[in-house]
Amino acid sequence: MKKQRRTALEIKKEILKLLKQKEMSLRELESKVNTNYETIKTQIKELEYFCFVKVIKHERSDVNGRPFRSVRFVKSS
Repeated sequence: MKKQRRTALEIKKEILKLLKQKEMSLRELESKVNTNYETIKTQIKELEYFCFVKVIKHERSDVNGRPFRSVRFVKSS
C-alpha cells in the first residue's frame, strides 16, 4: 500500500512545532521533517511572509566555515 503525500499544511505544522523548541538550520529542518530542501525553503518562505518565523543569515558555520541560514519561531503576541 502506497503512503499518501503529506499536505503543505501538515508540513508547516511540523516545522512550527520544531521551531517552537529551538532555532534550526534549513538542513536540520529538512532531516527532522523528512522532506526535501526545496520544500522546506518554500514552506519557510510562506511562514516568513505571514510573520510566523524569521530567517537569519549567518556569515559562516563554526563546523565547515560556510554561510548558512537558520530559522527562528516568532512568538505571537
